Amino acid sequence: MAKVSIIIRTLNEEDWIKQCILSIQKQNYKDFEIIIVDSGSIDATKNIARKLNVNKIINIKNYFPG
Repeated sequence: MAKVSIIIRTLNEEDWIKQCILSIQKQNYKDFEIIIVDSGSIDATKNIARKLNVNKIINIKNYFPG
């Protein structure tokens, strides 16, 4: 099986990001990386992600869904 990249878009998501990341990390399939694409969070979102050892945090401006 191939490595899977899981990309999570965030903006001030401190209320749920820990549970989201922990749920991903608990999966049986282990060949994955977690990438956070943050569009300017001013809360603890990125700090929580760092503490949970996500593979990469990318900061962007002007995020448009879709």
